[in-house]
Amino acid sequence: MAKTVIVMSDSHGDRQIVEEIKEKYWEQAAAIFHNGDSELETTDPIWKGIRVVRGNCDWGNFPDDVIATVDGVCIAQTHGHLQGINYGWSRLDYWAEEEKADICLYGHLHVPAVELRGGILFLNPGSISHPRGLIRECLYAKIEIFDSHYHIEFLTRDHEVYSSLTRDIRR
Repeated sequence: MAKTVIVMSDSHGDRQIVEEIKEKYWEQAAAIFHNGDSELETTDPIWKGIRVVRGNCDWGNFPDDVIATVDGVCIAQTHGHLQGINYGWSRLDYWAEEEKADICLYGHLHVPAVELRGGILFLNPGSISHPRGLIRECLYAKIEIFDSHYHIEFLTRDHEVYSSLTRDIRR
């Protein structure tokens, strides 16, 4: 049976959508991640049960990165600004490799992306509140972890699948 991981990022003060996504998946997800730029307080009770990192627009005591294991899969999470993702992949690639990540979650760019690089699945869920780039839809991501592959879907604020971004990637 697949394990489900939910990933959101760059909500920029929109607490309601973070709460809605959390409530929708609380019972069924193995883990929920927020990749930073929430602009919410670190003490907000919304974070109970969500792995969250500090983005460049956050303050307080959020960690810069989180390393978690879900069903034997190592997930490295960061916002991406500290690895200079605006300027290229080298630092994020190196960091994910050093952490022995199977999956690397990042945000900051507000652009949904999923790519297998050097055996590591890199995923940016886009922004749940302020999208940029060619796809102007507010999105978050769902990763289903199977023994043989990952099934990735991007979903809208209405929790509808944005089908053109759906991918199956071998592990």
